[in-house]
Amino acid sequence: MRYSKFTIALLCLCASNSYAIELITATENQTVNQIEQKFEIDNLLISINDRLSNHKKSEYDYDSLLINIENEKENYNKAILALPNAILTESDPINYFKGIETLVKKIDSLEKKSVDDEIKNKENYQDILKQYEVINTQRAEKSAQLFTLKKEIVNRIVTELSSSDSVKSVDLESSMTCSKFQSINECLKDTEKYTVKNTINSDPFLSDKSVLLSYKVIDASMNMNGELHYKVNMTFKPSYNNKIESLLNEKLGLKSTVITLTSNVDADWYVDGTKVGTGKKIHPEVTLGKHGIVAIYKTMKKSTIETVETNAIFNYKFGKVEDKSATDNEDINSIANVSAAEETKSKQTKPKLTMYANKEDSTSKEINSKNETTVDNSDKNSYEYYLGIKPLNKEEQDKQFKSK
Repeated sequence: MRYSKFTIALLCLCASNSYAIELITATENQTVNQIEQKFEIDNLLISINDRLSNHKKSEYDYDSLLINIENEKENYNKAILALPNAILTESDPINYFKGIETLVKKIDSLEKKSVDDEIKNKENYQDILKQYEVINTQRAEKSAQLFTLKKEIVNRIVTELSSSDSVKSVDLESSMTCSKFQSINECLKDTEKYTVKNTINSDPFLSDKSVLLSYKVIDASMNMNGELHYKVNMTFKPSYNNKIESLLNEKLGLKSTVITLTSNVDADWYVDGTKVGTGKKIHPEVTLGKHGIVAIYKTMKKSTIETVETNAIFNYKFGKVEDKSATDNEDINSIANVSAAEETKSKQTKPKLTMYANKEDSTSKEINSKNETTVDNSDKNSYEYYLGIKPLNKEEQDKQFKSK
């Protein structure tokens, strides 16, 4: 019975071809470099990444503006609800009405700004997409030229491999541990298939279809512990296979790979302008070569230009983020709340009515908000018409006063 252990230590592996075969020749490699230089997109990627980051910040600001508008409208509604009490309790209701008018003007101004910002954001984003389209077009042209070059390389390799002079010669020096009861020949015979298989798997020009032309043991020795040291020479008839195809795609950047994008926050991830996911860790698939990567979290952004050559990991860490209020109106006290506070001072104090109007002056006026002009402060009743309130004449006000 034979006992043996397969290779434990590979001391040396060297291969020589009786007919030289190159995966990519020096001339072909020079052509690759020329194509890379012709379609250099680093500056374009840096510029468009910055624009995309700024655009996302503008979108965040736009959303905050919409929230601010809603808050101001809520303040206006509260002020209108508190209006009847304010008329009776305020010492100078004119200021209250002016406060409401200020709110209306502010809401109108914010809404106009929101419309303008929305248009600008859409136009800016369309322009960004056009710039990414320019980059993608250059990438497509680059890939087309590289595919053309690849066909030329494949044709050359196939022609060389098909030649009758094409022989792959491999010199291998290795060691292994055999059974003490085995002879050197027995141990070598047991390891021959293993050695051939490993050689085929490790060489790009060899495959299961490659024919083993010769297997010669050049030298072999074994000590008393069963440790075998040997040198062999093998010759094969090489053949075109998937390993050559895969290596060419990798060398020419025509292969895709999965990368890992990580962050300490749930960021929005963009690769070359296309959103590829949201989260602390995602695994998008990209082609080999240069790519613009952007990570955005609220108003902050991280962006880099990366050359992807393998399954790489890219980490984008953001500093400590404190949530900010979505409104810019933090320090504004609602005039409705101020009115409510004033109302609690004294409910027994009779209101001071100083404004009078004749019946013939009480015709309603139409206000065109689009053509709104500054209010004439000399018109004591203008704020009443602005709010759509019919002013009281002196007799009606005296009657209301006596009823109190």
